[in-house]
Amino acid sequence: MRESGFPEEWLSLRNPQEWHDWLAQKHDQKDQIWLKIKKAHVKGEGVLLAEAVEEALCFGWIDGKMYSLDKESFIIRMTPRRPGSVWSLVNRKRAEALMAAGRMTEAGLAAIQAAKTNGKWQAAYSSKEVPELPEELEQAFKDDPLARACFEGWPTGEKAHYLFWIAHAKRPDTRKKRIAETLERAQAKKKPSP
Repeated sequence: MRESGFPEEWLSLRNPQEWHDWLAQKHDQKDQIWLKIKKAHVKGEGVLLAEAVEEALCFGWIDGKMYSLDKESFIIRMTPRRPGSVWSLVNRKRAEALMAAGRMTEAGLAAIQAAKTNGKWQAAYSSKEVPELPEELEQAFKDDPLARACFEGWPTGEKAHYLFWIAHAKRPDTRKKRIAETLERAQAKKKPSP
């Protein structure tokens, strides 16, 4: 049985060029598409995740939620990048390489320009480095060492995701809610949410 939210349809392509061609025709007409991705060990036709992300970046799109299909593939939601969306350091470097190679389209360049204008380009984060704990979360963990131990046991990328999410809250009450949610998940010894 498939989990809730699993899409009914997805795009299944033979190679990255077909994904490029689809984006060239429809990147400005669709608000999302689910794309079938072959796992790295699979030979033959299909699109690898890195290939899919590179083509998406060229058109100002980005990858998102994914679901496993079988031993050889998964599906991933691809959407146009929102102007205020966060950039990972990996995708910023990919985009820079794509620009240098002359592969970036006007839509892709517009997404980059928007990120440079709003500071998201310069604030790109690395999932391999964990940012410092916000003072409020640090204090909460001092009061609850078991929650801190659970949080510290999360994968580096997940910790970075939560801390980045907290740090980029626009309003103080949103920041408090995000800190409370992070602490609650750690206190309940839950894995990070998807």
